[in-house]
Amino acid sequence: MANLSASKKNIRKIKKQSLRNKFVLTNLKTVTKNVIKQHDQPSLNIAYQKIDSALAKGKIHRNKANRLKSRLANITLNKKSAPVASAPAPTDVQKNS
Repeated sequence: MANLSASKKNIRKIKKQSLRNKFVLTNLKTVTKNVIKQHDQPSLNIAYQKIDSALAKGKIHRNKANRLKSRLANITLNKKSAPVASAPAPTDVQKNS
């Protein structure tokens, strides 16, 4: 536990900042999932706005913003779903006891 009043204030500030960061990043994830699900231009435009907003606030790096935009554009233009990792097929091997 912090003893100094400045340390206590820093703890309060960090909690507020963490909540703001979490809100922006979860909102960003939700918007990207919507683009992957819907494959349309209006949802892509909204995602671009949210990505640019997170970038301007310093919540994500410039390269990550560009990478997200590129991937979402490719998904929307190609009308493909996002790559999903597939599980290996089960084998029908019986053990003899």
